[in-house]
Amino acid sequence: MLVIASIGAAFAYNNLHLESDPTAPAHPFDATNRRLNPNGSELVVRAFTVTSSSGATGAKHAFTGTLQPRYQASIAFRVAGKILERTVEVGQRVKKGEVLFRLDPEDNVLQLHVAEADQISALSLFKQCTAEQTRLLQLRSTGSVSRSEYELALANRDVAKARLDATDRRLALATNQRTYCDLIADSDGLVTAIQAEAGQVVNVGQAVLQLMRTDELEAMVSLPEFLVADVKKLQATAAFWSRPGLVLQAELRELSPMADPISRTYDARFKLKESAPNLTIGMTASILLSNSDEDGLCIPITSIASRNALPIVWRIESLSGRVEAVTVEIIQYRNDTAIVRGPFRSGDRIVSAGVQRVDENSRIRVWNSKR
Repeated sequence: MLVIASIGAAFAYNNLHLESDPTAPAHPFDATNRRLNPNGSELVVRAFTVTSSSGATGAKHAFTGTLQPRYQASIAFRVAGKILERTVEVGQRVKKGEVLFRLDPEDNVLQLHVAEADQISALSLFKQCTAEQTRLLQLRSTGSVSRSEYELALANRDVAKARLDATDRRLALATNQRTYCDLIADSDGLVTAIQAEAGQVVNVGQAVLQLMRTDELEAMVSLPEFLVADVKKLQATAAFWSRPGLVLQAELRELSPMADPISRTYDARFKLKESAPNLTIGMTASILLSNSDEDGLCIPITSIASRNALPIVWRIESLSGRVEAVTVEIIQYRNDTAIVRGPFRSGDRIVSAGVQRVDENSRIRVWNSKR
């Protein structure tokens, strides 16, 4: 009993001392409304610091495919003949105007000579008929020849002129066919297949090699059904497994109207809007699709409070330690974070734990700042 009486006397003395001592510290906040007491006590909270790396986008979709050229063609001769020489190898990069194959030009040279001879003959005949028509025209004025004789000479001149025009065109055709004996690259590209060899006789239009143009590249991937309707609205970027850190802007160029009967996916081709060195045909490429309308700031989900049915966060003033309510727009909730939009700048600090105890009258002391 003596011990209990001593403890009670000590407790009563301590309470009496606190009430009589105006300099004694008050309780940090009132237990009823949890607001700052008039003596300026602080609330201890956790804080999150906004940085440039806090930016985030909404849900992303990634699909893996291969890097392909937009243009790929089977190259063939425009004339028939025997292949005399092949000047390229598989995997070789060629320039526009470079010779790829050569045909034996002997037959074409002979045709060119025949066309030249026909032109000379037609030109001589035309000169003769023109001179005859001119002579009869003079005699016709004196009445020495009949009208029918003059009209016959005039017709012969016109026929000779038509034959001369025809031989001119045959000569141009023979000249072109002689130049077609050299297979020329129409553009810069990469040889991916050789389908003919020297000594082989080829027909007109028979493919002799495959050529891929490397000036326009695109990533080919397969998309699931749920993205087909909205893929044109999404922002696309391309990443490469063999080139870590390289990300290029891309855009949808072609989407198959029919699904693959086995995988039930739709083939899509995304054109690369930027170029980069050392990109190789067939390398692994990933297309990342995201909605730019869902871009925002990634903050802890515990930072979000509510006022008047609107979501807010408490921003901490660096000098005074006061807080202000900032209305935010919730874009997306995740496991322990949320994507929001609001008037934030890099370096701003917001309350990340203890938001239920905070209002405009509070002064904040950060216990632990988390990034």
